[in-house]
Amino acid sequence: MQQETVHPHILLQVDNISKIEANQLILHPTSFQLPALQKLAIVGETGSGKSTLLKIIAGHIAPDSGKVYFNRERVWSPPVTLLPGHPGIAYLSQHYELRNNYKVHELLSYRNELSPESAAQLYKVCQVDHLLQRKNDELSGGERQRIALAKLLVGLPQLLLLDEPFSNLDIPHKQIINTVIHAISQQLKTTCILVSHDPVDTLSWADRILVLKNGQLIQQGTAQEIYYHPVNAYVAGLFGAYTLLEDPFKAYWNIDNTSSTICIRPEQLIITDDHTNAMDCVVEKVLFCGSYWSVTAKHGDYTIVIHTQENIPEPGSLIWVRLKNPGSF
Repeated sequence: MQQETVHPHILLQVDNISKIEANQLILHPTSFQLPALQKLAIVGETGSGKSTLLKIIAGHIAPDSGKVYFNRERVWSPPVTLLPGHPGIAYLSQHYELRNNYKVHELLSYRNELSPESAAQLYKVCQVDHLLQRKNDELSGGERQRIALAKLLVGLPQLLLLDEPFSNLDIPHKQIINTVIHAISQQLKTTCILVSHDPVDTLSWADRILVLKNGQLIQQGTAQEIYYHPVNAYVAGLFGAYTLLEDPFKAYWNIDNTSSTICIRPEQLIITDDHTNAMDCVVEKVLFCGSYWSVTAKHGDYTIVIHTQENIPEPGSLIWVRLKNPGSF
């Protein structure tokens, strides 16, 4: 007897939505589906349409074409609905606000749908459990953001939308909110969409990534697919240093892949004493980056970057570089 295939529940369906502002198409027709409990990141340069897409999903602005379905029901926006938003969707904008002259526990009690035990767990996950007796004017920016996030989650949303949650935070608070967002997905089992202008932050978190440029969906896939197999230089550059395989590299490294957009990341290269399938390069620059050294080298007119923890060369020296795993290409 053939086993029946079980498909995950599609929580969100975005169907060919677009947006026009000032007679310009700022979001081209875009479609995708989001299964329940999946973590989706939307990335791209400033002005690529990320926040516009998120606001349409949230029901805060209306698309000029297309539809958004949440739990198979249409998501409407003003002017069709009086108030923006959807009761099952929580949206944390870049400009979140908290009411003044209230203590944290008072702010969190509003629209709280949780039992005291579940609320205590949520406050711990959001790392605000030690702030409950403080007033909001006694809080740092990072603490206010986590409280605004907890305030949304006490209403038990099925979908959480986060617009640039890492922006305007110093490194310690950025690390804290990063930990909180991971915990929300893992411990609270909440479906999440996160918009970020710093795509590297999304690699360890996202199950799937959408890449936008000038309002167009350029590529979508898993974090590994996007990182190691970008469709073009724009996508590759969003996620750090890279080298596009040119013909000289293919010849030296014995690569027969004919694609014009093969991307090599610095950690996929090694400096070697073995000249087999290796390319001779002259070192231009060596930088200490903590857990690795970044080596910039040239072969003729071609520049490559290698990340290494050993065989640290000197600027001006001749080195041999090869791929760690040529078979993967």
